[in-house]
Amino acid sequence: MTDNQAKPNPAIKKHKPVWGKVLRASIGLAILAILFYVIPIDGVIEAMGKAKWLPVLGAALIVFVTQWLTADRLRRLCAAHGHEWSTFGVMQINLATRFYGLFLPGGNFTGIAIRFYKLAGDHKQYIGTAVALFYDRVAATVTLCGVGAVFWLMERPSDSWQSLVAILGAMVVMILGLMILFSNSPGPIIAWIRSVLSRIGGVKMHTLRQAVRESRSLTAKQTTIIYLLSIIPHFLGVIGWYLLCQSLDIDVSLITIGWIRSAIILATMIPISVSGLGLREGASLLLLTNYGVSQETALAFSLLVFFITTVLIGLAGGITEAYRFLAGHD
Repeated sequence: MTDNQAKPNPAIKKHKPVWGKVLRASIGLAILAILFYVIPIDGVIEAMGKAKWLPVLGAALIVFVTQWLTADRLRRLCAAHGHEWSTFGVMQINLATRFYGLFLPGGNFTGIAIRFYKLAGDHKQYIGTAVALFYDRVAATVTLCGVGAVFWLMERPSDSWQSLVAILGAMVVMILGLMILFSNSPGPIIAWIRSVLSRIGGVKMHTLRQAVRESRSLTAKQTTIIYLLSIIPHFLGVIGWYLLCQSLDIDVSLITIGWIRSAIILATMIPISVSGLGLREGASLLLLTNYGVSQETALAFSLLVFFITTVLIGLAGGITEAYRFLAGHD
């Protein structure tokens, strides 16, 4: 493929300063410390101890189903660049990413870097892999916002319009990025923006532009499948979060948790903490207490979400990595 020859130059490779990673971790831990200072930790532990195991198990199973679907989505995007992966192979890499993100310095950023190099494979197709990963993340974020907006409009909570503004704002930005880079019928304004961008970098950007054109080669059917593989996991995720609410006897509807989930996940994307720690808990408190949920239970719910969607998946990734190591795989 076009980016087989694109090899990183060690002489110009730059590492992000360690203080940035430390700062993000410190911010997240500081937020958590404040929350646990204000909210008695005994009450949080008591609420978590009362969680019903059957809904939690159902939520865990849903998480693994969504992992399979999102892996299949990324496999299809990588295929546009000639990267031949199986869905199971991509899922193993995704799980390993979450595993390394649990304990390595840099958290999710380190995990993402590991996934990038694993997906690039022996052919070192760095540019195509980067474009596929970018497309995957933007498509997932657009559909996250779309699902959240639909649920918000179904409920129309009068005191949470700020959440809708944030959801729609993020959605507009992501859609604009998709149109500029990947649309086959961009229109005159987007076409003009593309022409301006195409002149940036000259021949040095040729490989990147070619990789983006490869992503545009996806047929309408392939693109539809990719977006279905983005929407379905989000709807399943809503059900999973609702089951976690049921496990803690949180009295909110499926529609309510549908838009709250999108708002909380968007909050965790703000790059000022590691794995969204602190941000997830603060957003959960802000949104769930409006529905009569106690602070202790809201914080317990947030920690339960973190355990099921991050820690459990990371542990599964650790098991797959141990198997690969023992089996002698690279």
